[in-house]
Amino acid sequence: MTSRHGTGTGGRRVAPWILVTIVVAVLVAGGVVAYVLIIRDNKEGATCSGQVVLPIVAAPGAAPAIEAAAETFDATGPVARSTCVTTEVTTMPGANAAAALAGGWVGQPSPGPAVWFPDSAGDLAALEATHSAMTAGRNPAPIAGSPVVLAMRTQDADAVKSANLQWRDLPTAAGPNGSVTLPNNRKLILALPDPTTNRATSYALQSVLAGTTAGPIDPATVAANAGQLAGLDAGGPAVAPATTLDALNEIQSGGAGFTAVPIVDAEFTQLSAQTQGLTVVALGGGTVGDQIYGVPITASWVDPTLDAAASTFLAYLRGPAGPSAFTEHGLKVGADTGVQIADAGSAVATALAAAVGGAPGNAPGTAGTPPPVGTPVPGATSGSATSGSATAGAAPSTSSSG
Repeated sequence: MTSRHGTGTGGRRVAPWILVTIVVAVLVAGGVVAYVLIIRDNKEGATCSGQVVLPIVAAPGAAPAIEAAAETFDATGPVARSTCVTTEVTTMPGANAAAALAGGWVGQPSPGPAVWFPDSAGDLAALEATHSAMTAGRNPAPIAGSPVVLAMRTQDADAVKSANLQWRDLPTAAGPNGSVTLPNNRKLILALPDPTTNRATSYALQSVLAGTTAGPIDPATVAANAGQLAGLDAGGPAVAPATTLDALNEIQSGGAGFTAVPIVDAEFTQLSAQTQGLTVVALGGGTVGDQIYGVPITASWVDPTLDAAASTFLAYLRGPAGPSAFTEHGLKVGADTGVQIADAGSAVATALAAAVGGAPGNAPGTAGTPPPVGTPVPGATSGSATSGSATAGAAPSTSSSG
């Protein structure tokens, strides 16, 4: 009979198959981890094979909202054609941008834009009249808009509101002999900064004309109604304030020789910190104002990557995250923006300046005439990023996000 002897360890031997299983499991797990890391690294490398800056040009009415949207867009880590995208926004008045685009963006201080945001249908139409291929394929509807209104001291607003004015009534309602009387027997006197550099003045005067004519607002219409437009300037300062912001400051002080100034509604919202004690009144009837369009540009400087980046940014603005950037800057998004009539453009603004006496220091009819579309505009002037009709003649303002 054979007897079994202990090993002296008091334990059992581990079966070989268990050890093999453990080793295999460790190897498999390591392989899986390595595979995931390799795939992730490959994807990240494929996602950003390069970097590109998307150049954007925005008119003063669009710039604050576009700058804000560009910043949040960059934060999403956008990619176009396997290239990481960041944005750079330059502010430039629409008429100047239209002329520079038509002239091939020669001599400009910023790169040629892959996407343009004019705040006027008139400026957009001026470019498309000679270079329609440059904007082919754009969405015909504006992204956002804001009407022109009258800014005044809060204590004067009730008298103007109770008059239920239409824009067409303004020539007889305003002025030293006008029908509207404010507290302390003061009158509704307008300040009208130069309409060739101040879009709010141009919008207001066009709104007046829109209520008195069934035809389009063109230089001939302005000339035919020059008398009543000149009356709007009666009783106002001998030299109009250079900017809307200057006019607001004078009204705020209480010592101005006028009591109201046209302003784009969204701009007043953007200037809220500087307009304590002031408010705005909207007049009835057809109203001109900012109409902001998103326009991808087809040009020699726009390569396929920039074209794809522009499309990605425009899609972002049309998506759920885009509208908040506009509404937070006082603009309205949707069908009802308060703007019923499109701005007729720089030629009409020049005619309006002549009708109300020209720009300060200039003879009537010579004020601030912009160059014809197609003429390069080296060093084109820019409006402020936060106050387009409040500032004129500044250098182009550029902001980079990301």
